[in-house]
Amino acid sequence: MVSTRSINTGRSMTLLTKTQPNKLIYKVTENMTRMSKKISTKEEALAFIEQYDHFLFDCDGVIWLDTVAIPGVVKFIEWLQERGKTMAFVTNNSSKSRNSYVKKFKELGFKDIVKSAIYPTCYSAALVLKEQLNVKQGSKVWVLGDIGIEEELKETGYIPVGGTDKNLDGGWDPNSPYLEVDPSVRAVVVGSTKELNYMRTAVAVQYLLAENKSLPFIGANIDRTYPGPRGMILPAGGSLVNLMSYTCQRDFINVGKPSTLLLDTILEDQNFDRKKTLMVGDTLYTDIKFGNDGKLGGHNGGSLLVLSGGSKLEDLDNIEDDSTRPKYYIESLGHLLELLE
Repeated sequence: MVSTRSINTGRSMTLLTKTQPNKLIYKVTENMTRMSKKISTKEEALAFIEQYDHFLFDCDGVIWLDTVAIPGVVKFIEWLQERGKTMAFVTNNSSKSRNSYVKKFKELGFKDIVKSAIYPTCYSAALVLKEQLNVKQGSKVWVLGDIGIEEELKETGYIPVGGTDKNLDGGWDPNSPYLEVDPSVRAVVVGSTKELNYMRTAVAVQYLLAENKSLPFIGANIDRTYPGPRGMILPAGGSLVNLMSYTCQRDFINVGKPSTLLLDTILEDQNFDRKKTLMVGDTLYTDIKFGNDGKLGGHNGGSLLVLSGGSKLEDLDNIEDDSTRPKYYIESLGHLLELLE
């Protein structure tokens, strides 16, 4: 005998059909992907693009994978530029400065991408120290991260310490003078690094606990992972930021996506109309939430998920927080260009 019953999973209404003992066949009757519109025809693509004048792009998984541009993206950016569309690039990767990103865009074949249109979190960290926290320029800032943070801090008038210092490359040394807190250090910035070791994390802990945990703690991003080459998923800066937060039992100031403060700063800097701006990203809880929380696109919605990076189609079936649900999705920006042409 076949019996049926329905349950509400909180994400979709699912029909359970019992065909034999201990065996259930699940049929999804309201798939969540239907709540995000896939762009699949030329007419849809043209109508979609027509809604927006300004574009915000994530980089890793959207524009490139590691050192390789995603197929079709260079031509897609040129297609937008030729039609007078304006754009900015917003990445939670703090390992490279704006100058380094300008160089990378050029090396990958992109044209006319300027420094003032690039917002890595190493830059936003420096801005927050200066403009919001009012940390005096000339102060030292302890860095648990890569050279991008150091370069942006220097450009903003701070003295980065720690970071890529070669004296921290060795093994654990409990007698290291670096473990003695320097009172002239007035903040801590934690972000992406591929040079993580125990010595660096131990020193960072000393500063995060110093002065009754009062030194500002800036986290350059909350991304757990990022898409690497050949389909690999790699640990991102957020994994390190959260390690430090957990270890020191401290909250941090998030200066990356999905911060609406960061978005407001970018829109003002670039003179972008919020209702005519689209956010394009590959990560639901940072990129898509960034666009949705910021109310981009007005009544049209302002978030496009590309499946060329960290998120996959099946992830759309498991969304529990509506603020992370994209208005639109497509395989990649290269696929979007194919439709447009």
